[in-house]
Amino acid sequence: MSISTGLEFVSENVLPIIRSLVAKKLLENGYSQLKVAKILGITQPAVNRYVSKDYGELISRAESLGINKDWVTRIVNNIVELILNNKEYEALEYLTNMIVMELGSLRLCDAHRKLVPSLPTICNVCSILTTGITDSIIKNMERALSILEMHPEIHAIIPRVLMNIVEAKPGAVTEDDVVGVPGRIDAHDGRVIIGSKPIYGGSKHLGKLIIKCMNVNPRYRSVASIKYDNKVEYALKELSMHYVKVGPHESSNEDDVINAVVDSIVKDPTLEAIIDLGGYALEPVTYVFGIDSIDVALKVIKIASRAT
Repeated sequence: MSISTGLEFVSENVLPIIRSLVAKKLLENGYSQLKVAKILGITQPAVNRYVSKDYGELISRAESLGINKDWVTRIVNNIVELILNNKEYEALEYLTNMIVMELGSLRLCDAHRKLVPSLPTICNVCSILTTGITDSIIKNMERALSILEMHPEIHAIIPRVLMNIVEAKPGAVTEDDVVGVPGRIDAHDGRVIIGSKPIYGGSKHLGKLIIKCMNVNPRYRSVASIKYDNKVEYALKELSMHYVKVGPHESSNEDDVINAVVDSIVKDPTLEAIIDLGGYALEPVTYVFGIDSIDVALKVIKIASRAT
């Protein structure tokens, strides 16, 4: 039996891949190696070593360990997006949160065991990392909402029933395990208005929806509901976001809507957005999915910037 920890595995195998990809993308955006070194907390020669590897080699390394390449790519893109917007501390928080969540959800166990076969098959030690995760999910939502507040252009994609966003804690079972905004999200006079502080059980509809979707794709722990119109659909196409349409529905029954969305995820767990065409007494909306609320918030901002 080995006492090799999940933290060691991440430090030696996962973080170097993420750092390399982040470094390459920052250089592509005009950053110098010296500036990248300062941001990543490493030496300039280390940056040079990181960027000497090509994307394919880095992604192949992740896949060879059994690490989901889409998870890696999404984290890297979001970190770079935050850094480019001068949110380096938020990028640090985000990376730390995502690593802890992945370890605590035991989704890196198989990858760890590939390198250390002597790990016991019943090992679930890293699950202790999600103890007290309640505060972490609320803080993550608060960060996502603060990002949205800085982008008043999202007014163009807020539906008549207003917008909301939720994030579920790992292993969520009921809507009370999902953080949402009770007063929803609106925009007036060039500013975004957050209805109230995020709380558990803050959105019963989106809470119920994300829990059912998590049963199909556990990596999707967050969803936002935004407007649907031709401009939003055009933005989805421009961003190459994978989406489908459901509806219109013959009744206004909430469960019919949720079941139609979940059925789409069952058919294709990689969907990033689902357009619900509404129906009787139901406004058409677009559901945007992601690995957490910051991921979803960044997607929503990109959609809004192309839909205005």
